[in-house]
Amino acid sequence: MRRSFIMGLWALGSVACTESLLEPITDVDIRFVDNLLRVEGRLCTDPPEESDFPTKILFLIDGSGSMQFVDPFTRRALAVEEAILRLSANPSVEFAIVRFNESDAVLTKPESQITTADPFGVDLSGAFTRSNAVLADAVRELQEADSVTDYQGALSTAFLILAQDMIDSPPAELARTKYVVLFLSDGDPFPTCCSDESAAQGLCTQERNIPFCDDPDAIRANPTQLPFLEAGQDYNQPYQIFDVIQDIMELAENFGVGELRINTAFLFDPTLVDDVNPATGCFEIAGVNFVCPEDARELLGRIAEIGQGVFRDFSNAEEIDFLGFDVSNIKRDNALKNLIATNVNALPTSQGLRPDSDGDGLDDDLEFEEQMDRSNRDSDGDGFSDPVEYRFRRNGLDPLSFNPGCEEGELRDDLDADGLLTCEEILLRTSTDLFDTDADGVPDGLEVMYGTLPNESDNLRDADLDGRRNGDEIRFHTSIGFDEANQRVELAYRYETDEVERNERGGRCYDFTVRNIQLETPLARPGEDRSFARNDIFVYTAEAPFDDPNDFGRFKVACVQGRYIAPDFKDPLGGVVQLCPDDFREPFEITPDDCVGLEGTALKYPGFPNADPCGPEPQAAPQEENSP
Repeated sequence: MRRSFIMGLWALGSVACTESLLEPITDVDIRFVDNLLRVEGRLCTDPPEESDFPTKILFLIDGSGSMQFVDPFTRRALAVEEAILRLSANPSVEFAIVRFNESDAVLTKPESQITTADPFGVDLSGAFTRSNAVLADAVRELQEADSVTDYQGALSTAFLILAQDMIDSPPAELARTKYVVLFLSDGDPFPTCCSDESAAQGLCTQERNIPFCDDPDAIRANPTQLPFLEAGQDYNQPYQIFDVIQDIMELAENFGVGELRINTAFLFDPTLVDDVNPATGCFEIAGVNFVCPEDARELLGRIAEIGQGVFRDFSNAEEIDFLGFDVSNIKRDNALKNLIATNVNALPTSQGLRPDSDGDGLDDDLEFEEQMDRSNRDSDGDGFSDPVEYRFRRNGLDPLSFNPGCEEGELRDDLDADGLLTCEEILLRTSTDLFDTDADGVPDGLEVMYGTLPNESDNLRDADLDGRRNGDEIRFHTSIGFDEANQRVELAYRYETDEVERNERGGRCYDFTVRNIQLETPLARPGEDRSFARNDIFVYTAEAPFDDPNDFGRFKVACVQGRYIAPDFKDPLGGVVQLCPDDFREPFEITPDDCVGLEGTALKYPGFPNADPCGPEPQAAPQEENSP
């Protein structure tokens, strides 16, 4: 009776009982579509090798005349040579050498002359070197000693060398670079000049002023002598020296350098001096004021303090040892910063996933409506890709009309392999050296594809106000342009990541799974054999020092391919593709030949995770165990 009652309500809308039997419905076609792919496997970060982190050592060596008495056998040059011989075994260490006295000679770039005409205009690119010949010549030049002890000039030169090297270095490399400055002197700064204005304010005294404080040309035999000294101005005063040190430290901070330390050393041998002047407490040689050791120690100690370095006091030249300072590389453990999988041929839109045959970030329906070429990322062939021109169409670009500015040559190079040409990077104000300009863990090309800002960290914003951050939308392969809350369960990728034992090289390893990767049926791409219905899925990994998540990171990418012809053809049939660490390559190394997934290449490591995914002899497993 209960069954008849319920069926009657359904069939007749009446409470009357009926003898009618339940008839099967034959005109409804129920079809289950299986277009899902699962990617799983193992990835490992790079080991914490010192070679990953460049070290650049800058020697600032006093070459004043007093060195002829304090270091007559030029032990200072031998100490520099010993340090270079020992440290050059590491291929990531470079050296620059400056001898300072009346002129600041950059010995590792001898053709560069710092002059009074424009001391800040000299090109010091390449002052850091590993050339054995250049370094050998520079060490020999350290043996010369003559004239003054120009602290301010030496440190100003150091600023120029460091600034130029930071300008020339890629930002990602700078974030891992350690600069070490080693400053050795045997006395106080000389000359020290005090201007009338500073003397009136009690900032310094003019008792030690010498004639060329007011007339530098009185000592200059050429424009390279004391290039930073100006007539009638303060010079080599402690506050000026400290200001230069602070400028150097701020330089490192502004450029995002991994580490910079300024170390100082004082070379003083009291057995070589004749007498102490009771009025000044300073030592004299042949009746000439030589050094006030306590003042020198205080000054050099303060320099090292501001420069976050170490001060050392050598009582004689035999003790000089630069290897006693911390000159080792930065060596930090790397950890996984981000893991992103994306099917570039299945684009999330307001109507759900749609084919994007050329993988440019514009779905086929939109490109068809706008008369663009659905199988070509650059419909008009001008070098600017369709999504870039479509984004800037209100600014004069047109994906269907040739736009100048991306001519042949370097402008059409992709120097960092992020998917953007140089001309596009210039337009977007992104870096041609960085895979991820804003260091938010998302490659620049992927941000352009999704419509986020590649030059501004906006991964924590919520562009479509749907409660999901931009970075999460990209990772889950949902759109940042609209609220797809009702479809999120169906569309979103699902990640599982577990850290496992380190590999034999010391890198951190992770077992991972990405589920719910949906395949579409894209058009064939001209010039690519068997590209019809092929889906290209890229798995990006970003790693960074575990204690610095804001590092630009190092990216690797693996390529996975699947084929889907709606409604019922899928390759790989089991819907599973497995990867191991060797499948992840540097972005500029990956080629179509490195892609896995089609024609039986999917199950490289059957039985994972029960078997080692990169084991020498993986055990076979039944096909059904690999079903999604």
